Amino acid sequence: MSDLKDRLMRTMRANLNHLLDNVQQFEERGGFRSLLHPEPAPEAWENIGQNPGERPQPQPPARTDGPKTLRDYYANLEIPYGSDLATTRAAYRSMMRRYHPDNFANDPEMESVATDLSQELAVAYQAIESYLRTGRY
Repeated sequence: MSDLKDRLMRTMRANLNHLLDNVQQFEERGGFRSLLHPEPAPEAWENIGQNPGERPQPQPPARTDGPKTLRDYYANLEIPYGSDLATTRAAYRSMMRRYHPDNFANDPEMESVATDLSQELAVAYQAIESYLRTGRY
């Protein structure tokens, strides 16, 4: 069962990191402003005539185990950065239904993983909720 637990945790962390990287890349490209006023990317002109396989693939930045940021909390809840309170609440409730420890009562290892995950989700929801209500988290 520890293999299942490790696989589940690795998969969830990989998905959360991927979501966070996508949000950061979107904001680096200008966010919604770039959709309203698109400009050609300067590197796009350099790659004309090359096959897609010839270009080096960009690597995501290395994650550190430093203090959590607001982006990390949004990624934990698997919602886009800047979502409103209703979206945040719906995502939190959905994930808590899915990963509640009572759902894994027959398996003590998975129950402990679910307990840790539900605590992380609760912290993320409280941080985002306090930020949306007061402007601080």
